[in-house]
Amino acid sequence: MKGHTERPRERGLVEVLFSVNTGFAAMSILFCASSSASLPFVHLEVYLNHLLGIRQTDYIRGYFTIWVPSLVLAVCIWSLLRVLIRLRLAQRFLRSVAGMMILLGPTAIWTCVYERNGWSLQWPYKAVWGEAALATICFFLFLKGPWAKSSRIGVLAFLGHCIFWYWFTSDGFHSLDWGMPGYGGAIGMMLGFCALLIWGLYVYESREPALGIVPQ
Repeated sequence: MKGHTERPRERGLVEVLFSVNTGFAAMSILFCASSSASLPFVHLEVYLNHLLGIRQTDYIRGYFTIWVPSLVLAVCIWSLLRVLIRLRLAQRFLRSVAGMMILLGPTAIWTCVYERNGWSLQWPYKAVWGEAALATICFFLFLKGPWAKSSRIGVLAFLGHCIFWYWFTSDGFHSLDWGMPGYGGAIGMMLGFCALLIWGLYVYESREPALGIVPQ
């Protein structure tokens, strides 16, 4: 007999990480697609730099620009999830669609970057879509596959996903670019990994009763 065990603490952590990750990714894509959308926050960052006495020589510009609207959006998303907490639709969303959004976040932002800059989408950038397709297959196997096997699928898929994106963003296992403030940088990658890991643990543990015990 299949079922789910609701775990309030784990769900709360998933909601927070999903909200922050989604807010960060969404604003990064928006600013990538439309540079004019970031102008008000660029001016805000200049003001905050002067207010906090941060010199341009020892601070990488762009973090306030992206993080202020990202956190505002994250709070809005988290508040909506809190309001809808008792709805079954919201629970299903958190166990399925939310994970997919986290998983495909890097693919979305890097596709936007290469479309905007007009760079070639040939190899190795076709690998981005190939990884996304393979990760999606593993995602559904993790959700719908036998409970006993889903842990192996989840662990292998998560490790493969992390290794691929570390290789891609570090240009072949070199040092990460901490100077890129958006979701395509090192912070976005680490946030996405953490959000995906916690989401996977939450879904896997909530599926535990699905094993069921046949009455004697």
